[in-house]
Amino acid sequence: MANPRSRVLKNSRLHRSRRWLSLLVSVLLVSGCARPDDWLQTYPDVAARARQDPESFVLEVQSRWDDLHGMAGSYRVRASQGVGSRTMDIQIHLFRNRFVDIEVLAPTGSSEGYLVAGESEVGFWTSDENRLYRGPNEPGAFGRALGIDLSPAAIVAVLMGYAVDIGDGRASIEWDGAAQRIRVTGAGTIAWLHPLYGRFDRVVVRTPSGPIEIEFEAWSETGPPVPLRIRVDVASEDFTLELRLAEAWQSNPEGLDEAYFEVYPVSGAVDAPLSLLQAEGGLLRRGLGR
Repeated sequence: MANPRSRVLKNSRLHRSRRWLSLLVSVLLVSGCARPDDWLQTYPDVAARARQDPESFVLEVQSRWDDLHGMAGSYRVRASQGVGSRTMDIQIHLFRNRFVDIEVLAPTGSSEGYLVAGESEVGFWTSDENRLYRGPNEPGAFGRALGIDLSPAAIVAVLMGYAVDIGDGRASIEWDGAAQRIRVTGAGTIAWLHPLYGRFDRVVVRTPSGPIEIEFEAWSETGPPVPLRIRVDVASEDFTLELRLAEAWQSNPEGLDEAYFEVYPVSGAVDAPLSLLQAEGGLLRRGLGR
């Protein structure tokens, strides 16, 4: 089926030998994968400043996203639940701080489904069902359609890389001695910033069903820091999500504005209330068994 609308962008076994174990340890040390506290000893001045004035680190790092208002990228996604797994290619458009558009792409480039959260409405459609679920953009609505309990604002913050929105001034910032990172706590979200590298390591989103843990595994080296690989774990549901940026991300693409994130009709699709859709039927869960 053709894309339902023109897009803004097209876009071991382990060796038992002691010799091999010794070699492995040596390689890890040389590559920098040493103990978590080694950076504190190597850079004591940075560690001291992080303990004394953690807020300055966070403000400096988050200022790198000041001019990033919209973003688009193509991702390779692997979703796993229990013994079931599914791989998909998706294209995501984001608009700070709360708008999300996710399109699942078929090998031909056509659309297999889409999920969009706009100013007042959430819409979800898949080609196999050809039913357009739509309803108010209220708390929990987007999470049910996505398949995991994350809000549009949380998705934008994670994928853009700034992790927690501190713009309203209500976030708390402090040194976390156990994690040896700076901890930023916002509304329902906690993130840990590495003071030396100026990147977030980990985010935990607190939900009624349990925490969702997000790890940033690789970052871009140019422009605003954008995560290249992300792992999402929902331990309470044995659900894992791995995202890898497949193409170069684009910042502030032309034509991306609030109007882009409206629910658009699909020819021949049957309308249905979004309230009928449960998380198991959401975009990331379809085809997965518990």
